[in-house]
Amino acid sequence: MKKLLVILLMACCVWHVYDYTRPVDRYVVRTVAAEGDTLWHLVGSVMDREGDKRDVREVIHYTQKISNIKGDLRVGDVVLIPIEVKK
Repeated sequence: MKKLLVILLMACCVWHVYDYTRPVDRYVVRTVAAEGDTLWHLVGSVMDREGDKRDVREVIHYTQKISNIKGDLRVGDVVLIPIEVKK
């Protein structure tokens, strides 16, 4: 039993190292807010479409930062969404 746990732990460590060292494509998707859009909706739909698996709240935070969005989203606002996709 002890050997099985050690092997499982080693396999998890190897997988973690492999996943951490995989190359990542980083780019920004530009979109314009329309009537009824929210940051949650825009960011979530772009992340789903592009295959970004991060937490949507983290991406919303960085989106607000790089898009200089201080309050509510208005129609016509340019929204820059940072995307990270592992290859």
